[in-house]
Amino acid sequence: MKRFLLYGHGGSYNHGAEAIVKSTINIIRGKYDNAYIALSSNFPEQDREFGIDADEFFSPIPDIWEEEKRADSGSEKERLAREMYSSSLDFISPDTVCLSVGGDNFCYPNWHRLAVFQRNAAQKKAKSILWGCSVEPSAITPEMEDVLSSYTHILSRESRTYNALRKPGINTDVQLLPDPAFALESKLPELPEGFESGNTIGVNISPLVMRREPVPGILRENMLVLIDFILSETDMKIMLIPHVTMPMDNDYSVLAELKQALPSRFNSRVWLPCEKYSAAELKSVISICGLIVCARTHVSIAAYSSGVPALVMGYSVKSWGIAESLGMEEFVLDIAGITSPCSVRDTFKLLRAKSDDVGNALGKKLKRYIELTKDYAEYI
Repeated sequence: MKRFLLYGHGGSYNHGAEAIVKSTINIIRGKYDNAYIALSSNFPEQDREFGIDADEFFSPIPDIWEEEKRADSGSEKERLAREMYSSSLDFISPDTVCLSVGGDNFCYPNWHRLAVFQRNAAQKKAKSILWGCSVEPSAITPEMEDVLSSYTHILSRESRTYNALRKPGINTDVQLLPDPAFALESKLPELPEGFESGNTIGVNISPLVMRREPVPGILRENMLVLIDFILSETDMKIMLIPHVTMPMDNDYSVLAELKQALPSRFNSRVWLPCEKYSAAELKSVISICGLIVCARTHVSIAAYSSGVPALVMGYSVKSWGIAESLGMEEFVLDIAGITSPCSVRDTFKLLRAKSDDVGNALGKKLKRYIELTKDYAEYI
């Protein structure tokens, strides 16, 4: 029996995280008939709801989790993290393959949680892989370098992270592969009456990017200007796409408020789907939109992997790195530079004007790019 531990997963109400985990499990089970897969998740009940095919689930101890959030020093945070993830850490043995599947967790201050898992794996001489990752180059410290160097392999999902991790100081095998979610198969849900394939624009906005906006309220204002343009100046329709519905970071709430702010005459041309669409269902909806405007990285991945041109409101290294891999960097707007109410609309107009050429160029690169996700199997 081949043992795997997947960790760094926040829960499947983040449908980007769901897409990574499901795609990763498909890769594992495609290679090993006898794989036993354990998933360390902050919210395993979400993963069961969305059908994650793991054999065992671990979760942090809630009381210690709250204490860890309040801890001041790094050493105290790590001590508490070891306690709260004790059941997951106890699963690790020398014959366990440990996959850090959190995507961009090394971009955030709580990366010490990954360090706890990696130090445990290294101590037990278990194979460990930083899987489909993005790492913010400016956040790399000597301490982080030590942790990164102790992985057996680092599989970067985009070029900027790849280049940053191949510099002196990080001494491990680093490879460049697409995000595993590029290989996620779509599943068509029931669509709203009147939905027009190819003539509907998918729009995503999130609390995460709104917390990073340079001017309070500027992103909401941009979205209203964009939607007014689409509905007043074209015959297109709009699908509002919530990709993360965590209670503390809920796209659905922001999009529902946005829809409510629109004039009632637009109601028949704007839809907000059910909160319970899975990653595969959301990808299917995205795949039959004409264009996508989004903040969430995995909305852009679902679009790119379906050959749909996307305008991305970027806030980290992953936005530009993934777009550059596919020649889409012209249509990544830096959140910090959005200071005019018309920034998103104007870039959308440019994308719309070039959509045929952009879509054709994207389509030519896609087959080979998605094929590269099969190479993940070589490392497990």
